[in-house]
Amino acid sequence: MNARMLPAVLMVATLAAAPSPWMNGPQGFRGDGSGRFPAAAPPREWSPTKNLLWTTNIGPNKYSSPVVVDGRIFLVAEPAQLVCVDTADGRILWQKSNGFADLPGKPDGKAPKGDAGNTTPTPVSDGRFVYAVFGTGIVACYDLAGRRQWIWYEGPHPEPEYGRSASPALVGGKLLVSLSSLVALDAATGAPVWRNKEAPEQYGTPIPAAISGVDVAVLPSGQIVRVSDGAILASDLGGLRYASPVVHDDVVYLIQAGSSAQRISAAATGHWGARQVWDQELEGTFYASALCDNGLIYAVANEGIFTILDAKDGKILVRKELDLGEGGNMYPSLTLAGNALYVFNDKGDALVLEPGRTYKELARNRLGAGHGGAPAFAGNRLYVRGGPNLYCIGRDGTRQ
Repeated sequence: MNARMLPAVLMVATLAAAPSPWMNGPQGFRGDGSGRFPAAAPPREWSPTKNLLWTTNIGPNKYSSPVVVDGRIFLVAEPAQLVCVDTADGRILWQKSNGFADLPGKPDGKAPKGDAGNTTPTPVSDGRFVYAVFGTGIVACYDLAGRRQWIWYEGPHPEPEYGRSASPALVGGKLLVSLSSLVALDAATGAPVWRNKEAPEQYGTPIPAAISGVDVAVLPSGQIVRVSDGAILASDLGGLRYASPVVHDDVVYLIQAGSSAQRISAAATGHWGARQVWDQELEGTFYASALCDNGLIYAVANEGIFTILDAKDGKILVRKELDLGEGGNMYPSLTLAGNALYVFNDKGDALVLEPGRTYKELARNRLGAGHGGAPAFAGNRLYVRGGPNLYCIGRDGTRQ
């Protein structure tokens, strides 16, 4: 992506036996934040005439991802829409506006600046409610039937150069949103609980984690914040320019040109420490967030360079220049569904790779319309946005 455009930090089960994703925790940016969907078994091959079960026009959106919860898909569209779609057939069940005219008192406001628009953050749901954050700084909560529970806006917030892109996160009964700084809202009421002005808003999304039994959020800035009160427990991890951190057990991986792994040590005094496990220089600019699985780190740079690192010592195991379409950007974050790794660009091209210590390509696919957000998976289906559309790709059959 060029300097005038926003680098996207970016982006239910279909069988009766498949579990609802939220049973394993809130679903939002990259599912549970890791990008892994281990119970899913979607197709590896698709096209406009193969394994494409349905297509629904949702409206314009450049970067956010769909979220799948209990037979519903939640996603956002310009100018300020939260949309609910039926997983079975793609019917729009409801859509709600969340603009300034929808606020109590109808305050004046300005459209977000930059390339991000108003709908780059991905919604998040706990299986009972769905929460959406918009580039204007408006935050809203709905139940799954589309009844608004609350809407919150405290006034204009300074935003990053390219616009607002950090997605909300649910943890410990609080909704964490990045609005110039990190804010915790009571998930039930929308009332502000705390704000930490030392935790700056960035393009990446805060990743919830439990370290030594403490609910924390690992920020793209390299800070670790305690969810209960907003206290910064550690701040010496470094930071990411565009992507989101990856957390596995007590190790935080910050993957970009200058990558590192930091082991977090909790202390009863409240002053936690971070010990660098390794550092590694990679090539390129990283908008897509990396993925950690089975002792390996997978990453892709915007220049099309795919890398596999050993999570233990940071050794580069694979460096592969991908040939994935002309003029595409590697904005969508990496995802792992079942035993396959999915690598998308923003032009509708996708690689399906076999996870492991070597590069093995399983399939190449193209829809013809692209998007900057990551796909979502549930059961035997894959849901991905392309242009104004939401596509459902599944094993149920071939569209004639």
